[in-house]
Amino acid sequence: MKQLNGDKQMKDVWKLPAIAKWEKSCGKHPTQKPLSVLTRIILASTKPNAWILDPFAGSSTTGIAANLANRRYLGIDMETSFLEISKNRKLEIENTAVAETYRSKISGFETKKQLELYLVEEPKKEYGIELDLNLLKK
Repeated sequence: MKQLNGDKQMKDVWKLPAIAKWEKSCGKHPTQKPLSVLTRIILASTKPNAWILDPFAGSSTTGIAANLANRRYLGIDMETSFLEISKNRKLEIENTAVAETYRSKISGFETKKQLELYLVEEPKKEYGIELDLNLLKK
């Protein structure tokens, strides 16, 4: 994360903007979070290709941030209207050009290409230990 902050330790207070209009392109959710906040949280706490579970997915901003940051995502929600927004948002970023545009629009980075470059250069450390359910039986 230091790479994204001029090789300095990240501060514990982030100054990021509210939700932009383009983030609501597939519909609105009453408690939608800014993509910039969730992207930063995901980059700080996961490795590439990690699974992220969101049991209260809403409009899946966590999932969009995860997918744009090369992470996998599983979202759960009871509201079908929110799941529809989630599905449409996922379909939208499956278009490579749209995904690249969205990455460049996420705030909180020094340049529009900084996130893209970070993701390319990000160490490809995979999670090394798979869960062995047989160990739990002992």
